[in-house]
Amino acid sequence: MKKRKDFAALMHMLFSLLVVIGVSIMYSNSHYGEGIRWVTHETYEDTPEFTRQLKSDIDDIFNYVKYKEIFETNGKLDYSKPIVRVMEGPGTIREYTVDEMMRRAKSLGYYLNEQFKVSGGQPAADDTDSYVRVDYRAYEPDFKITEPGEAFLTMDQIAYEVLTHLGNYYSFYYRFIQNPSNLKFEVLYQNTEEDYKLYNNVSGKGINDFKAMGRYLYVTGEALYVDSNLTTVPKNVSSLLEKMNPYNNGNYHMTVAVDTSYPYGDAYARASASYDRMRLLFIVGMISLCLGILGCMATLYALVSLTGQPDTEQDRGPLKRIDQLPAESCLLLYCGAAIITLFLANRLAYKIIHLFFAVDQWNYGELALRVLIYYAAGLSAALSLLKRYKAGSLWTGSLMHRGLNNLSLYFKNHRFTTRIMLSYAMFLIFNIAMTMAFAFLLFTYNSLASRFLMGAVALLLFCMDYWVFHQMYKNAWETDQINEALFNISRGDTTYKIDTLTFNGKARELAENINHISTGLETALQEKVRSERLKADLITNVSHDIKTPLTSIINYVDLIKREKIQDPKIQGYLEVLEQKSQRLKTLTEDLVEASKASSGNLKLEITSIDFVQLIHQTNGEFEEKFALRHLELVSTLPAETILIEADGRYLWRVLENLYNNAFKYAMEHSRVYAEITVEGDMAVFTMKNISQNPLNIHADELTERFVRGDVARTTEGSGLGISIAKSLAELQGGELRLYIDGDLFKAGVAFPVKK
Repeated sequence: MKKRKDFAALMHMLFSLLVVIGVSIMYSNSHYGEGIRWVTHETYEDTPEFTRQLKSDIDDIFNYVKYKEIFETNGKLDYSKPIVRVMEGPGTIREYTVDEMMRRAKSLGYYLNEQFKVSGGQPAADDTDSYVRVDYRAYEPDFKITEPGEAFLTMDQIAYEVLTHLGNYYSFYYRFIQNPSNLKFEVLYQNTEEDYKLYNNVSGKGINDFKAMGRYLYVTGEALYVDSNLTTVPKNVSSLLEKMNPYNNGNYHMTVAVDTSYPYGDAYARASASYDRMRLLFIVGMISLCLGILGCMATLYALVSLTGQPDTEQDRGPLKRIDQLPAESCLLLYCGAAIITLFLANRLAYKIIHLFFAVDQWNYGELALRVLIYYAAGLSAALSLLKRYKAGSLWTGSLMHRGLNNLSLYFKNHRFTTRIMLSYAMFLIFNIAMTMAFAFLLFTYNSLASRFLMGAVALLLFCMDYWVFHQMYKNAWETDQINEALFNISRGDTTYKIDTLTFNGKARELAENINHISTGLETALQEKVRSERLKADLITNVSHDIKTPLTSIINYVDLIKREKIQDPKIQGYLEVLEQKSQRLKTLTEDLVEASKASSGNLKLEITSIDFVQLIHQTNGEFEEKFALRHLELVSTLPAETILIEADGRYLWRVLENLYNNAFKYAMEHSRVYAEITVEGDMAVFTMKNISQNPLNIHADELTERFVRGDVARTTEGSGLGISIAKSLAELQGGELRLYIDGDLFKAGVAFPVKK
C-alpha cells in the first residue's frame, strides 16, 4: 500500500510539473493574451506582423521608385549622375556626382555592411569654414528650409547622406530585384503607349495573376477604392502614388502581392515559419496543460482513495500523531508552514529565479512558485483532513465538537418543550446583554479601542443569532427527514432508513424508533414473501407428484385403446377418459410453468432475436391449425429487420400462448390480424380477433390465474395461458398488453428495440 501511495504522490508531482511547463510555454509565447482562437482561425497573413512588414515593404517600393530615377540611367546604376549641388563660396556653385560622393565617403572610412547600412562611424563636426550651402539634393527634391542653419552641411555629412540613401537603394534592389522574393509588385505611370514609366520585379503578370498569389493590393488612378484582401489596408498608398505621378493624368496603377505559398526564403517565409512554430509551441503547451490537469485529477483521486488506508497490517490502529490533532489545529499548522515557506522563498528562491529568468519574466516565476507553495500546503492539509474523515475523527476530534458536546449536556435528556424554553431563554438573555453592552460602548466611549469592542460585540451577537437560526433550521430539517421516512414507509418502502448519525437527543430516539418500525415491517414482508414462495413450491411439488400417476393413467388408456374393443359404449368411455387425462396433464404442466414464471425461478439465456423473422415462423406453425377453425391469418410485418434481446425458448412460449388463445376463442370464419410496429424505442407485436363468446370481463382480470373470457368454460383451456405469457414477457424485460372493446380482443407483447 505504501508503494502505491508513493507512486501516486510521485505521479501527482510529475503531472503538476507538466501543468507548470504547459502554462510556462503558453505564457512565454508571443501570442499570449490572444486566447486560443488564433490557433484555429488565424493565419500569419491575418496578423499585425504581416501587415507591418507589408506596409514597410510598400514604403520601400515608393523609395525604390524615387531611387531608381536618382541612381539609374536606362535601368542601370549610373555613378556619373549628379546627386547634390552646393555653393562653396560667393558665386561658386558646384555639382557632385554619385561617384564623387562615394569616393569621398570611402576616404573617410565609411562603407556599406552586409545589411547595406553605413558603417565606420559618424561624420565629425568640422570648423565653421568647412560648411557649404546645399542648394539641391536629388534624393530630397522637395526639401524646404525652415531654419537658416538647415541649409549648411559639411561635405563629410553630405557624403554620409548619399551613402545612406545608396545603401537603401542597394538593400531594396538586393531583396526584391536581384534575388527572388515572395513579394511581387508593379508600378506603372503611363502618358502614351510609348511614354510610360514601369517599376516591377516580375513581368508578364496581370491583375488576376497577382490575386492568385494570395494576399494582394491593387490601386488605380481611376478608382476611388482600393481593391485588396488584406486585413488592414495601408492608408497612404493612394496619396503617395498620386504624389509621385510624373504625368498629369489618372492613367497609373500599383499592384502588390505576396505569394502565400512562400516558395522563397525571404522575410515573409521566415516570419511565417516562426508563426507556425509559435502555433505548434502553443498547441504543445495546451496539450501539456490539459494532460497535466487530467493527470493531476486522476492522481489526486488515487491519493484521496489511498489516504487513510493502512500501509501494512501492523499499521492498522490509531492515526499518526499529527493526524490526531484537532482539525482546527491542523489547519493552523499548515498555514504556518505555508507562511514560513513563502518567507524563505522571498529571501532565497526568488533570487535563484532571477538568475535563470529574464527581467520581464520574474513576476511570472515568482507567481508560479507561490501557487505551488499554496497548492502543496492546501493539498497536504486536505489529505490530512481526509484521513480524519475516513477514520471517523474529523468532526468528533475537532475543538468545535468538543465545545458543542459540553453545551449539549444541559439539553440532551430534556423534553422537546423544555429544550425549546431553555434555548429561547438563553437566546433572549444573550441578546439583551449584547445589546446593552453595545449601547454602553456607543454612548460612553469614542476611542478606537471602543469601536473595536463594539465591532466584536456586534460580531458575537450576529454569531449567536445565526447559531440559534441554525438550530431551528436543523430541528425543522430533522422533522422533514422524519416526515419523509414516514411517507416512504406508508407507500410500501419498508427498507427506507433514517441516518440517525445526523440527529441529536430526542430527535435521534424518534428516528431510531421509526427505523425499528421499518425493520419490523420489512421482516413481516419477508415472511409474507417466504410464504408465497412456499406456496409456489407446494404447487410445483404437488404438480410433480400428480404427473407420475397421471402418466400411468394416460399410458394404460393408450394400451386399452390398442386392444381394439368393439363395444361402442366402452370406446366412448375411453375417449372421455383420454380427453380428461390430457386436460389434466396440460393443467399440471401449466401450473408448474405458471409457478416458475411468477416466482422468477427460470434461467434465461438472453440473445439477439430477429422479431420479424420469429413472427414469420410462428405464422407458419399456426396456419394449418387456424385452418381447422376456418380462421384466416392476416399479418402486416415490416420488411426491415427489428432486433430485440430475449430468451428464444420463452419468447416462443409467449407467442404460442397468444396464438393458442386466438385459436381457442376467436369466432370461426373470421380473421386474426397480426402486426409489428415500432413505437418509440419499443417493438410491439399485436394480435386482434373477434371473440366467439361475449367478453364480459375486464382486460386486467385476464392476466390473473384460472380466469378466462368465457364464463361458461366451454373450451378446454386452463385459464393460465395469458398469466404465463405476462410473467414470461416481464421476466425478459418486455410487457404484455391487453385491450377489450366489445367483442374485439387485442393482445400483444412489447420489447425494447436493440440499438
